[in-house]
Amino acid sequence: MQTEVSDTRIAHKKFGLFYPSVSRPSIFIEGEDRKTFLQGIASQDILKQDEKSLSYSFFLNPKARILFDAWCGNFEDKIGLFPPADTREEFINHLKKYLFFRTKAKITDMSEHFREIRLVGPETISVLLSLFDNNFSGSSFRMLKNGGYVLIHPTSFQHNLDVGLQADLFIPIDQFETTQKSLEDFTSKKGGVLLSESSYLTYLTEKGIPLFPSELNDSFFPAEAGLDSVGVSYNKGCYVGQEPVTRLKFQGHLNRSLAGFSLEGAAFPKMEFPVTLFNPKDGNEAGILTRTSFSDILGSGIGLGYLKRNFSENGTELLLPDAQLVRVHSLPFV
Repeated sequence: MQTEVSDTRIAHKKFGLFYPSVSRPSIFIEGEDRKTFLQGIASQDILKQDEKSLSYSFFLNPKARILFDAWCGNFEDKIGLFPPADTREEFINHLKKYLFFRTKAKITDMSEHFREIRLVGPETISVLLSLFDNNFSGSSFRMLKNGGYVLIHPTSFQHNLDVGLQADLFIPIDQFETTQKSLEDFTSKKGGVLLSESSYLTYLTEKGIPLFPSELNDSFFPAEAGLDSVGVSYNKGCYVGQEPVTRLKFQGHLNRSLAGFSLEGAAFPKMEFPVTLFNPKDGNEAGILTRTSFSDILGSGIGLGYLKRNFSENGTELLLPDAQLVRVHSLPFV
């Protein structure tokens, strides 16, 4: 097995491989009502999603705050849902709340049958080419020769920013070691890297990508995370949380939004998140910090969080609770 690295430079220039300790759940919805069932609870327009395609969606509470985000893969006879890791039981229970007696849809949990591998970086597709099942000609959602599948994320994500290529591979358990060896041989030959958990999170932070549950939770709207353009349909019918989402889009304004922060030349201190950020001029709250990392590329501590509108200009100085100075930084960092 290759040695994990802490530096993300090669991943940004070529590609990086990451093995999460906990895989995303693999939940499948089958039956003739599968699409109409999800249409009433997901923020994306499931009815208009093409076969063999991937979409990104939110599952909201009635006040339109984020409960889960999930990737939705449209198979020929079922829909695969891939919510965040460690949410399997909670996510299935949420689905069951809306699965009424007469609904012809069935929830099947296949999480134990797959293990996940993640790829990031500009050469992601070249890594995947030898693994694709060419009889399944999807674009963002592809089957693999070993019976697994891959979710290829959109390169335009939060605030429509270019975050580069990413892919999640779901490998059948009995094929995992073979696929792992093949990927690591390719990585060694082509000069990619194996990322540790901390370096993978640093990579995502450098790209400014909001994550569940640090930035995506029931304190925030999708639009505040800059994800409504990729994860919300404003043209579909009713679903849980639709009314507040639509009202915010067409009649309201955002009081806060996702932002980046930097601590020049130093790592952020250990803190319990979220951390309040203060306006140095009057001591009033300016926003919150939700996660941090240290970027070797920038030689600085970096972080994500949410800022009130008046403080969003790049370079604005704010204070941590210990009075250390941080600056607002445009996204992505790298």
